[in-house]
Amino acid sequence: MALITTGLVALVWAAAGQAADLSFATPDGLFRIEPGSSDRTPLMSGSDRRYNALAWSADGQRLAVVQDYGDVYQMGPGAAAPELLFSSQCQRPPTLDLAWQSSGETLVINERCPAPTPGAIAQQTLWLSSASGEVAPLRILPDTLESEVFLAPDASRIAYVANQHIFVADLDGGRPRRLTQTPGRYAAAGSPLAWSPDGSRLAFYEGDYPFQRLNVIAANGSDRRLLTPEADFQIYRSLVLWSPDGRYIAFYRPHNPPFSNQEIIALVNVNTGATRDLTRPGFYDAVSWAPNSQQLVLAFGAQTGQQTLFRLNLVDQAFTPLTTQPLQNLLDSQWAPDASWIAFTATRPDDALGIQRLYRVRPDGTELAPLTGTDEYVYPFAWIPETLTTDAQGLGLNR
Repeated sequence: MALITTGLVALVWAAAGQAADLSFATPDGLFRIEPGSSDRTPLMSGSDRRYNALAWSADGQRLAVVQDYGDVYQMGPGAAAPELLFSSQCQRPPTLDLAWQSSGETLVINERCPAPTPGAIAQQTLWLSSASGEVAPLRILPDTLESEVFLAPDASRIAYVANQHIFVADLDGGRPRRLTQTPGRYAAAGSPLAWSPDGSRLAFYEGDYPFQRLNVIAANGSDRRLLTPEADFQIYRSLVLWSPDGRYIAFYRPHNPPFSNQEIIALVNVNTGATRDLTRPGFYDAVSWAPNSQQLVLAFGAQTGQQTLFRLNLVDQAFTPLTTQPLQNLLDSQWAPDASWIAFTATRPDDALGIQRLYRVRPDGTELAPLTGTDEYVYPFAWIPETLTTDAQGLGLNR
């Protein structure tokens, strides 16, 4: 095995009340940055291995990363070195999703192996990494899945479709529970089973694409309701974005299908079923909720690849532009936990190399600035739940 040396900066707590920081990866390593000052510190550096995913524990004390598609590392406060937890044995590069359970000590690894040959069945496996670093597979999935596996917000349960029904299973044992009473086409065409923020409900699409209607059901199988009752309701993209308070779901509604590929962002009140359109027709991406559930950030353009970022106030329906020119690849926006900043990645239209840079902006549109250079391709990025500072000591890792 080749010797690769990676630098790590030990993580320690910051003073209480300090604003949240961002973490992000480039081909040069993994960094932490303070959005107001743009001061950055390396978390992992000196490696030419690609980062594919980041996952912070809810208290911000532990970080897990995916590198080169198949390797999972973790590090915590004052750690001497990142710890290799898991290496995928998939025959082809897998997709690994990471989520920490509420305790911050158990990491869930959701592994999806592509089918090894055309016509073969793809394999999905769940793994649990305990506080001691031991990793073990969970033998709770059926032999044949009809959807991906969707983790609850606290990573203690999963939802999936099998045998034309939606099931929920606890990761600490017990038999899977069937939620739906009648068989159906659930989660077709890759549409999600979307957990509410408190884990009490699931939203999902039922039907054959594109004629899929939005439903919601309690996590115990009760109170199933149809939220989009129109008989000819259609979707192009199956966004299901719960508001943080669990009262609303934002989704894409096609405009004049099948004669247009534009969409409208719509909002449905989960409790009453009342639906309203929030935007005019266009091309939308990078939708995210503010922590107070009263504002949305969205990228809008009259054509694909030329979008401007806006903040929409749901109280007065006012739109505030957050960027000064149309941008490309504007696919992800994230609010800071205290709503003081909005971070997003995008490419300038005059950038022939297509470099995806990390930006920050205030919710009122002021202080827009890039946080990374013109030669730094950023992916992925995530806010740190609790601000961590860094010890100046660099720690080496041989692996």
